[in-house]
Amino acid sequence: MEQCPICLNKCKSNMWTGDRIYLYNIDCPQCGNYTTNTKIEMLIGRRNLTERQKANISAWLAENEGYEITSENLDNFLIKLKPPSFIDRADNLLRHIAFKSDFAGASIQFDKSFISRAWCVNEKELQAITDYLITTKRMAVSIEPEIRLNKYKVLPDGWIRLEELSKSNPKSSQGFVAMSFSNNEEMHLVGKAITAAIGDAGYKPLMVNKIEHVNKICDEIIYQIRRSKFVVVDFTEQKPNVYFEAGFAKGLGLEVFWLCKKEDIDKLHFDIRQYNCIEWISEKNEIYCPDDKKLLQERLTQRIVSMLGKGPEKS
Repeated sequence: MEQCPICLNKCKSNMWTGDRIYLYNIDCPQCGNYTTNTKIEMLIGRRNLTERQKANISAWLAENEGYEITSENLDNFLIKLKPPSFIDRADNLLRHIAFKSDFAGASIQFDKSFISRAWCVNEKELQAITDYLITTKRMAVSIEPEIRLNKYKVLPDGWIRLEELSKSNPKSSQGFVAMSFSNNEEMHLVGKAITAAIGDAGYKPLMVNKIEHVNKICDEIIYQIRRSKFVVVDFTEQKPNVYFEAGFAKGLGLEVFWLCKKEDIDKLHFDIRQYNCIEWISEKNEIYCPDDKKLLQERLTQRIVSMLGKGPEKS
């Protein structure tokens, strides 16, 4: 596969044979690294996706390296993605350029990843976001005539903005819980352990399935994550929405605590494996960590307190 099926840019790919289907690991300059298959390529063509839908999928892939596109998550999740607000997209671009900068004051040459990181349809839309960052004196752009490409530099006000974003919601006492809400006893016990741990650490746990609201569920999730101090994420059962919520929280600069059932660890997307994930197992109606037999509730409480200190809800 020489062309990315999402953004249509030239890409590198490795192919191998799966269960009666060819699988591809794509390395795209705009969408990043992800996995797909020949069936998905045909489905994308049949869905007649709009340019905005393709841009949203491209942005999601860029933010979630190693993601595997399946027919299920394409139809039930990816094509339904909505872009962040204009300000959030500008902040995303600013973060991306800062991340690529070796030092404050460095100038970074434009590449296609700028489009996806700002959730843009094309370079024209990217220019609108760039103009905003220039007007707010958070970024400068210079033109290199020899290569006909722009160079981007984060200005002092941009670094200040990023510092402010890294301290999101300092007065919040809410801990958002992202996990599978499957109707089984094991996940029910895990949910209880997580909420108890957050409470023991001095914060108020929140699960969207436990509150009354009249909004669309995705809107309510985004709203609640924005007003949280941190997010606890359990990847057991590999739910796409959990990956989305974790990525959104990281993008906001929130502290994220990572959990997963031990037997599901190898199923984690490889970009998640770099984080210090608390593994758990269940036995006799107890959820505990296999390395030291400590209860998940106790281990998670200790980690929250060690990273954030005791919350205001606990004396």
